Amino acid sequence: MPTRLAALGIAPTDMLRRARLPQTLFQQERVVVSTAQWFALWRVIEQINDDPAFGLKLPQAVLGGSFDPLTITALSARSFYEGLTKIARYKRLFCSEEIRIVEQDNAWNIEVVWLAAQEPAPPLLIDSMFSSFVELGRRGTGQALYPERIAFRREPLHPAMYEAYFQCPIDFGADRDVMRYRREALEQPFFTYNPDLLALLEPQLEATLHASVAPQRFIDQVKSLLRSRLAGQQPTVHAIASELHMSARTLQRRLADEGMHFQQVVEAVRRELARQYLTGSSLELNEIAFLLGYEEASSFHRAFRHWEGTSPGQWRAAQH
Repeated sequence: MPTRLAALGIAPTDMLRRARLPQTLFQQERVVVSTAQWFALWRVIEQINDDPAFGLKLPQAVLGGSFDPLTITALSARSFYEGLTKIARYKRLFCSEEIRIVEQDNAWNIEVVWLAAQEPAPPLLIDSMFSSFVELGRRGTGQALYPERIAFRREPLHPAMYEAYFQCPIDFGADRDVMRYRREALEQPFFTYNPDLLALLEPQLEATLHASVAPQRFIDQVKSLLRSRLAGQQPTVHAIASELHMSARTLQRRLADEGMHFQQVVEAVRRELARQYLTGSSLELNEIAFLLGYEEASSFHRAFRHWEGTSPGQWRAAQH
């Protein structure tokens, strides 16, 4: 993702900073974000890009380069319908998004639902998703497969642009975001069908999917929330407890059951992120202090010396 963003003129580090997300987010082996974090990233892209058609162009740019395992799996499917169902199944590995494909009146409705959303999805995100479905069909079949109709939750803005791109009527101000395809379109076979690649890739995706739904230790849930909330502030035990839908007393008790208390977890996350920022980025020390939730850089220096026995600058120099 960082490489693709950079190719489109978007600096990943700047985007993460504006979205108040950890600078190490894209360094993870598998990037998983909450719905709120995902929406924040797309809102930043909306803010720094003034092209109203950017979301429609994005999938073409992405699919024009190297493919990720999920896209390869979808293009290796037998038909447009099967490719979409694979996208729907494995997209859950990356964010709390549900793609519903429902048959109705000799057609298929494709609806995007954000299960944990507190607000509507950014329009740019929906543009990109719907455009990616169209692009998947085009890449797989070698022909343009346009939807029969589209409904957007947003109010009308550049309607002619959308009608020209999707080649179908557009309903704005709807109660949901949904594409409607005729049955014949989704039944079109993919000339990219590759059963050997499917046999290679799908077991890996299935294993990752099963692992992702395995029970998570409570302390890991708290750490995950802290990593995404530290920038510019130190989340309180009450704030984290509220996000986990429990009282601060219950949170402390459950952490105690795993041998930790809240401040210890905060310090553990700060130490982990500090080491990542120092070795994996060129961020200034005061920027790192901010991302770790310290009001003063001097507080970060004292804490780091306590953890590692040396200053952040000296520790960073010793790693190279």
